[in-house]
Amino acid sequence: MISSRSLSMPIAFLMIASVLLSTGCMKDNYADSTEEIPEPAAIIDDFGVNLGVLTNNHFVAPGYDTDFILVVENIGFQSDTYNITVESSDNEIVDVVIEEGYEQIMVNGGNVIPFIANVNLTPYYNSTEGKFSAVLKASSQNSNVTSEVILNIHTNGTFGNITQTGDSVSVHYAGIIAMNGQLFDSSMEEVWDNYSHRRLGVIDAYKHIDPLSASNIGCSSIPTNESVIFSYVAPDLSSGLAGLETGMEVISINDQDVNNRDDYFDIVNLTIANQTINVTVVNSTTGNLDVYHVNLSDMGDFYSAYYPQYYDTWMDGKGFMGINVEDTQELSSKYCMGSRQMIVGFDNKMVGMHEGQTVSIRIPAKDAYGEYGSSDLAGLDLIFEIEMLSILSRNIIIEEEPDELQNYNMTVTEVIDGDTFYLGNGDKVRMLGINTPESGRPYAQEATDFLTNMILGKEVTLVNDSKNGDSDTYGRLLSHVYVNDTFVNYEIIKAGYAFWYPYTSGTDFDTEYEEAQTFASNTTVGLWTESSYNLTIDYIEYDPEGDEADGEYLVLTNHENYNVSMVGWFLQDEAAQTAYEFNFTISNNTSIRIYTGDGVDNSTTLYWGWYQGIWNNSGDFAIIQDKNGYMVANYRY
Repeated sequence: MISSRSLSMPIAFLMIASVLLSTGCMKDNYADSTEEIPEPAAIIDDFGVNLGVLTNNHFVAPGYDTDFILVVENIGFQSDTYNITVESSDNEIVDVVIEEGYEQIMVNGGNVIPFIANVNLTPYYNSTEGKFSAVLKASSQNSNVTSEVILNIHTNGTFGNITQTGDSVSVHYAGIIAMNGQLFDSSMEEVWDNYSHRRLGVIDAYKHIDPLSASNIGCSSIPTNESVIFSYVAPDLSSGLAGLETGMEVISINDQDVNNRDDYFDIVNLTIANQTINVTVVNSTTGNLDVYHVNLSDMGDFYSAYYPQYYDTWMDGKGFMGINVEDTQELSSKYCMGSRQMIVGFDNKMVGMHEGQTVSIRIPAKDAYGEYGSSDLAGLDLIFEIEMLSILSRNIIIEEEPDELQNYNMTVTEVIDGDTFYLGNGDKVRMLGINTPESGRPYAQEATDFLTNMILGKEVTLVNDSKNGDSDTYGRLLSHVYVNDTFVNYEIIKAGYAFWYPYTSGTDFDTEYEEAQTFASNTTVGLWTESSYNLTIDYIEYDPEGDEADGEYLVLTNHENYNVSMVGWFLQDEAAQTAYEFNFTISNNTSIRIYTGDGVDNSTTLYWGWYQGIWNNSGDFAIIQDKNGYMVANYRY
């Protein structure tokens, strides 16, 4: 597989469906060839060798090159070392290069070792079309046994376009383990039919020959060097008790900028136990800056109690937040719409290939499934053969000169998501009265695309609101937005890609926004697309006596005559500051309570695990969506 997930050999095909899906294909001396394939050398005493090629008969455009994966099989009982040589090649072949370090290969009896050979053709202006070949030979150093293989290529045609970063492509592939040549996955029929060296569990029942589609090739996430994200917050330690949560973006600590992990640790390492620090984070809903006051725990106490094997006396008295952080990330290229789906080595190799070209690559474990990990391919170097079939799509960046009559300062130059964008003067705008789904949630991309089509590259008019400030503390302008006479905020709600968000203070256009949301709800479009499940939210206790988190609850009823799996469903309030993801099956004709605070789940009671009240006393809106983003139930009070 190419996916970075673990691959269990008996389900190699299923893993291919997951992301990268698998890896590899190779034809060989075991594969079909127009040339007669030499018979393996007979065993002489305890020695014997067979040299094979995993895929053959490659198409190569004149002036370009191709790679072949070859395998040296010791068919004797004794270990042997083989010299690999190029015996002959046609004049149209400029060079045949054997992978460095594999001119001599030691192979134990009964084992296989693979290597790569590169074949390069003469330039186009000095070439003829046709079929050409080169002969490689493996010769035993301990006996007179040899084996030859013919590498066949044809040059009738030209390569297609060259791939670039951000492309979506279609490929065939085959993947083998570098230390023993065992096949673990392939999309090539020739490999499944002809290659006998397979990993345990790789059987014909899992044969698949559909091309692999890969998007955002060559794309990765790189640090922004602007802030850090809490990747884990221990809820029962100082930071969690102060209200900090996993996923928050940290801007500063005690007014010192936190641009990266090094900054974070430099600041925290100078703190002491029981010191109170101010942690400034970005509110993911409003974009405002929120400040949390954290009374630090004692690092020595924590490690001596929970991880005594790592405890050291220098920890005593040091401040401890109970948090892990990681750098905030951005995509590596403007042509990237997301991060790569494949393992690093495979993905990087696809960039710069021509349509129709076949290449091979040896990938070290660190660039495959990792040197350590849960995958059964972790710690293994791999070899892949990749045939680039076609470029499926390409992200085109059109940078047009602004119209001379258009006010560039008020022209939208970049859309961040469904409710946020940049102007030509650098101002960042957060649209008032609406809330679109968070990135990665259903309809988040649709909301972004809708807004992009409405405003990108166009001059907009910003209307301030008498009930709200002109900007938030994060520096974003807060506005109702028009393009000519089109009210953009209204249209995105009406299309079903945003919910009306009235704020506590309200807005000047709440009547219009409520009208738009009523239309979207009645026409069941976008976020209002109805799920087929008959569940209802019947009641929300939003103002309990005592602690709000412990006392708040929502009543949900399943009216179906069968149990309903709610795995992957979400519950959220109007502000969408946090969302509860279900991992639960609700029984038929049953009502359950979902409490805001902590507790132990059972068949009729679930606990959100939130540290404070969620449901606003002044009014709120509860939404439950299924795993596809379809509206299961909603409740406004």
